[in-house]
Amino acid sequence: MDVAAVLLERWELKPVRLEVLTGGMNSAAWLAAADGWQVVVKSVDAGDGAFEPGLRLAARLGDAGLITGRPRPSIQGRLVEQVEDRQVGVLEYVGGVPLIGMVEDQRAVGELLGRVHKVSAAEPGNLADWLHLITQFDQYLDLEDWIRPAVQSALDAANALDDISWAWLHGDPAAEAFFRQSDGQVALIDWGSAMHGPVLYDVASAVMYAGGRPDHVLPAYLDQRPELAAEIGAGLDAFLRVRWAVQAGYFAWRCASDVRTGIDHPAENRKGLADACHAFAAAEH
Repeated sequence: MDVAAVLLERWELKPVRLEVLTGGMNSAAWLAAADGWQVVVKSVDAGDGAFEPGLRLAARLGDAGLITGRPRPSIQGRLVEQVEDRQVGVLEYVGGVPLIGMVEDQRAVGELLGRVHKVSAAEPGNLADWLHLITQFDQYLDLEDWIRPAVQSALDAANALDDISWAWLHGDPAAEAFFRQSDGQVALIDWGSAMHGPVLYDVASAVMYAGGRPDHVLPAYLDQRPELAAEIGAGLDAFLRVRWAVQAGYFAWRCASDVRTGIDHPAENRKGLADACHAFAAAEH
């Protein structure tokens, strides 16, 4: 894809500098700049159904005062443009220092997720349909003997819960998606996994990325959403299983299909699968 030509034709932006950005597991991205502006161009497969909803969520949260790397509409007023077999969006560039998971970082993650879920709170959907997030990988769950029983345990744990709260979720709130600004505010970017789902999924994801320790993420989250204390207390362990089940299915698919986007060596896919295996083993003790 000729990124400069797409920017000029679809957004009337003429970059003087283009830089490839690395790290996306399911996307390609470039930093584009000229005098007076700087944006991120992001491209995903045409079949990626989360891309446009994620950009719409980033825009909505930006309207509410959060820093999200919000999308810039094209000259046709669209957040996403179809270019050949790709979807393309242009996002505000967000600078700052990425969080690395220290105590103050975990608190910042919890606090900001709580704010996101307050703004994006939504009516509950159908949990069985939402769990397609896991069941979509069904054909790959026999790659190793432990995967299918572990995934089934996660599905059973989630289905046993009642009356769980839903919102529009970030979907993958790893520390590196959060950037501390010079004024102390924290931005949250990378909305490519956004979805309508149980808030417990985002919370469990944040706890997982904090090494499974909720000590700092949860108090900061509950400062924003104190009404969810009982629900999170009852459901966090179940959704930690759900989060690891998603990882198990995802990396089983990547291993079986030899998908190498976003990584330098196939061993990284095996490590993602092994991490899920270790987490399920720890949960049984």
